[in-house]
Amino acid sequence: MKRYLLSPLCSAFIVPGLGQIINHNLKKGVILLFAVFMLLVGAMVKLAFIVTRIIHETGFPNFSVDILYRRLQQEDLSTIRGISILFMVIWIYSVLDAFWTGRKLESQAKAKNR
Repeated sequence: MKRYLLSPLCSAFIVPGLGQIINHNLKKGVILLFAVFMLLVGAMVKLAFIVTRIIHETGFPNFSVDILYRRLQQEDLSTIRGISILFMVIWIYSVLDAFWTGRKLESQAKAKNR
């Protein structure tokens, strides 16, 4: 499979940054992987704090999924939304960069073989 097709597909469907690693841009790929990992951990920690606070406020014997669902709808989730938007920006950048770099590498390889 052509590198300019494989690398963006890996960045899009497996994990952002993998396409850069396939294109032999290890530093950029590791930075993107680390950024995505930190964003996911940050979102999970923030959500865990919110859920824990809701459970403690309602009292564990009175806790139910319906209460959690209603309380989550009332919560300020702007931090998690911001993290999600930043993740999407990194994801789109990773896919486009992997495609452009892959095309550039393929054209360089074709020119070299001529």
